[in-house]
Formats: sequence, structure tokens, C-alpha cells
Amino acid sequence: MTKISEKFIIERIKKYLAPQWQVVTEKDLHEKGCDLVLKDVFNKHEARRFLIECKGKSYAKSARAVNETIWLYALGQLVSRMKVIAKHAYKYGLGLPKVSAEKALHRIPWQAARLLCLYIFSVDDNGKIREYSPRDFKKFQKLKPSKKSKN
Repeated sequence: MTKISEKFIIERIKKYLAPQWQVVTEKDLHEKGCDLVLKDVFNKHEARRFLIECKGKSYAKSARAVNETIWLYALGQLVSRMKVIAKHAYKYGLGLPKVSAEKALHRIPWQAARLLCLYIFSVDDNGKIREYSPRDFKKFQKLKPSKKSKN
């Protein structure tokens, strides 16, 4: 089992999105700015950008609580860096461990995800990536977690 660090998630996302998306900038752990900025090389003017904020998995004693809320910090950082230049010129993404990604999919309203062109990249413990588009948020939110009935 691989440790799911922020750097690991960034590398997996870059590999997953190649060759259509090419890295413009990549920030180190303590640098300011979006972790990953990519450009669409198949776009005629190469004007489309994909800004992705990544967070690693916590292995601390309070890991469960941290992993369930880390998506919120990533979303806040991403929203603070949003620019409105042209509709659909920018796509935004969150690169998260699977536990955090599932929590985010349930909590972020699908309408907001669609409006913001927000994608989630979920990385499991084996390093496998699953991409969730704004359309997937709605499907995910229709699945209600089962509650135990009280007798």
C-alpha cells in the first residue's frame, strides 16, 4: 500500500490527464498558488486551463476527522483562485484521497459543481484514479446513505 501524499496525488493526476492536458505550472508543497495548472493542447488556441488543488491523506491519530474535512480546505483555496474570463475557459478540480472525495461528492451541491465546472479526482490506496465530472455529482447525491431504522 502506497502512502497517499499530496505529491503522489499530483503525479497520478498528471499521468491520468496526459496527453490532452500539459502542465503549465506545478507548485511545491509550501508554495502559494494552485498545485497544478494545465492547458488543453488539443484546443485550437490552447486557451483552456485546468486548475487543480490537491490534498494528501492524513495518517495522524485524528486521521478520520481530518480526511473527512480536508476537501473543504481544498475547495476554499480553489474558490479563492477562481477567475471569470470566458465561460468554460477554465475548469477546476480537486485531487483528493478516496475517503475525502466521497465526502465532497455528497456535500458539494451538484448545481454549484456544474456552474463552477468543478471536477473531483479520487485516488484510492492503490493509486487508481477515478474522475467525477459535474454531471456525476447529481448521480452521486441521488444515492442516499442507508440509515439504520430505530425499533
